[in-house]
Amino acid sequence: MFKFNYLIHKINKEIANSLTYKGRVLDLGCGTSPYKKEILKIADEYIGVDWKNSLHDQTNVDVFADICKRLPFEDSHADTVVSFQVMEHLPEPLLFLQESFRILKSGGAIFITVPFMWHVHEEPHDYFRYTRYGLEYLFNKAGFVDINIKENTGFWQMWVLKFNYYTNRFAFGPFKLLWMPVWWFGQMVSPLLDRFDVYPQETASYTVIAKKP
Repeated sequence: MFKFNYLIHKINKEIANSLTYKGRVLDLGCGTSPYKKEILKIADEYIGVDWKNSLHDQTNVDVFADICKRLPFEDSHADTVVSFQVMEHLPEPLLFLQESFRILKSGGAIFITVPFMWHVHEEPHDYFRYTRYGLEYLFNKAGFVDINIKENTGFWQMWVLKFNYYTNRFAFGPFKLLWMPVWWFGQMVSPLLDRFDVYPQETASYTVIAKKP
């Protein structure tokens, strides 16, 4: 918890543990597959999909594919599609959602997390930030129903995360010891303050849950 990014890893893991995966799960843009164990606790099968030029360790990639193009899976192949912090890196997000829709079985679910108030990362492949209204538009256009969009933080956690990532640039050598208690304090207090931010206008990220009819 003294690390500058402890809070975001905690948030993301809690989200991954809260989702109800079923059957065959396709993790699109899986990277290092950080939530594979969580998914396989309740799902029958996990398939990690990523492209060969990924910046991440590809040990857990089962299928190599460009997820900005037609996916190498037949129609109605998956019971669940997940994609964690990936859609901001895709130049054609609507095509990605349409392909996710195609490969899902009827009644299948898609779970997406995507940043909103977050720094540019993995450049130059960082293209978009989405509001809840933009997400609703894209998911509706792709054909999904029962679309539920949730802010993953309020203002205070969002602000602390931005502060921590920025100040980490200056945390070298002995200076890191000075920053660590500041990071710890913010990451402990901000979740408590966010309890009062009932309808957040600023959030670090969103979770989208939707279904194929």
